Amino acid sequence: MLDSIRERARRGGPRSRTVDAILLLLLSRPMRSGEIAGLLEKSSQYVSSYLSYWKARGYVEYEAGLWRLTPKGEAYAREIYERETREEDEYLAVAHKVLTSRIKAAKKDKRLEQGRGKSGGVLSFIAEQKGKESNKLQERVSISTCVLNSIKDHVSEGELEVVMSLFSHYARWGTTYMYVDQLQERMGADFTWLMKALRDLQSKGLVYLYTDPRLGIRVGFSKSLKAEIERCQQ
Repeated sequence: MLDSIRERARRGGPRSRTVDAILLLLLSRPMRSGEIAGLLEKSSQYVSSYLSYWKARGYVEYEAGLWRLTPKGEAYAREIYERETREEDEYLAVAHKVLTSRIKAAKKDKRLEQGRGKSGGVLSFIAEQKGKESNKLQERVSISTCVLNSIKDHVSEGELEVVMSLFSHYARWGTTYMYVDQLQERMGADFTWLMKALRDLQSKGLVYLYTDPRLGIRVGFSKSLKAEIERCQQ
């Protein structure tokens, strides 16, 4: 999975499974953002943030109230479809498959759940890491799972995806912060939407925001979140 992500990064295409699902739906026909949100069981604001971001990058366009794929977006969506299935599945079924495939794979890996009590379900980003990384990275994955499961009921859907992206970065590199432009590119989300989610997370005491005059806005784990990491290490 990591090799797949690196390859998509090299090509400059989307890296989010949510984006993959949205593009697959638009491959079937043009849709309103509210319709896409309903089909994927996401909020309209959540879906609109992704559409706005990838519109600016030439994958989708908006006309007469409908979102549709550009030639660039259609080529990428067909690539997703060919990668995800060789059967004559409906596009919506494939979209749901795209969104849930990593969760199902992670739940099958019971080794990641041992020693952490009631996990509440291994979160989806873990499937990107399992079986390919060093013992140290696997330890950080397990710690991340523990922390995420302890906070997931206290944050919104969008906030959870932001925190998951931060922890995916932590699990891969061992750092407890990254810059907002990196996070935005990783998630493929609209900047305004992302900053609102980050400020809401800051108000909940989960992250901090710091503006570096040279490097831009930095987002990192708060003291309370680092304390939770230490708890999960025990």
